[in-house]
Amino acid sequence: MPKSIKKYQTLQDDDVPHVGQRLNQHVKTLGIKKAFIQRALDVNQTTISRYFRQHSIQVAILWRFSRILKFNFFMALGEQLQIPYTTQAEKELRNTLHLKNHEIELLQAKVHYLESLLKKT
Repeated sequence: MPKSIKKYQTLQDDDVPHVGQRLNQHVKTLGIKKAFIQRALDVNQTTISRYFRQHSIQVAILWRFSRILKFNFFMALGEQLQIPYTTQAEKELRNTLHLKNHEIELLQAKVHYLESLLKKT
């Protein structure tokens, strides 16, 4: 009897990148041994190898990998969506930048005014 494939398991052209390959690639780039990850996650070698083969990975596992490798896989994957997203930190920085630009404009106006006073004397 053929194994039935569920709709959610069928990959589409614009589907999520292969998360397991991304994890494996990042581990190799950092030069981290799989044994280190095994100990950190408290899993065996077979489980680590299975994670690297999986197209999709549970959020909790990806969260743990992110913490262990000190790399935000969620943001890295999110960037590939190409949907604009502004973090709270970005919003605060933009607001601060807007306030500083306004302050600069006021200071430039004051400098201009003081320069005009100096020219009169």
